[in-house]
Amino acid sequence: MRFAEFIERCHAEWPEFDDRGRLEKSRSPQNRDLANVLADVPGMATENKLKLLNLAVASLEPDEVYVEVGCYKGASLVGAALGNSAHRMFACDNFSQFDGAAESLQQTLRQYTPPGQVQFFDMDFREFLQKAPWQPARIGAYFYDGGHSFEDQYDGLRCALPHFSADAVIIVDDTNKRAARAADSLIARQVRGFELVLNLRTPRNHHPTWWNGIQMLRYRRQGEPDLAGLGGPSFAVRKFIYDDVFLNLKHRRRALRREIKEWWRNR
Repeated sequence: MRFAEFIERCHAEWPEFDDRGRLEKSRSPQNRDLANVLADVPGMATENKLKLLNLAVASLEPDEVYVEVGCYKGASLVGAALGNSAHRMFACDNFSQFDGAAESLQQTLRQYTPPGQVQFFDMDFREFLQKAPWQPARIGAYFYDGGHSFEDQYDGLRCALPHFSADAVIIVDDTNKRAARAADSLIARQVRGFELVLNLRTPRNHHPTWWNGIQMLRYRRQGEPDLAGLGGPSFAVRKFIYDDVFLNLKHRRRALRREIKEWWRNR
């Protein structure tokens, strides 16, 4: 990743890039060339996010690839790909939360990306990252938008870690969620070389600025990462709090609300 070039491009699109408060409120980049993507492709994204991904791909070295986890119907993939046909892209989704999205994604890729630029894999992200079909290339830009439980988010970085290039950019979606931020923070403390570059929050989900929050990290490899040192008591405690307690309670509340609505309709 040509990181200095990437940041220079970001400043050109968002003159307020170094001012977190103003950047969080920005509705769009200077160049609105990706606005039509969201008009044509249903997605959970904003112009800002698509442009950030697009600039990251444009700044890759020739031997680096873009990897995406969690594609839905392909808006983020198309946004990242447009104008960047020289760079290879790899993505996965198992559509566990979105029935019927698989065919829409394939249609989107056929319509908006040249043959061979994007290789998509219908599988769990852990299996995908273990297979690493882009090898021997390295990941220069990584977008994680898979499950955002604490464990999923942590594994989304842990499993990708061996494949990052010497200087890589990691963009994580939906970081309004505490579990996602906590997982990013923990792995950044456990592995040398991570730097939090952006930590943008939004007032709510579906917000027109940065949707549901976004974080961007820079990873500069300092030797081979010590994967054996990951996890441990810090991981176990946080997983228990965020997943076993809070996430479980959230699922129970949703189920109860559905039961109440069903009872009210049938009363």
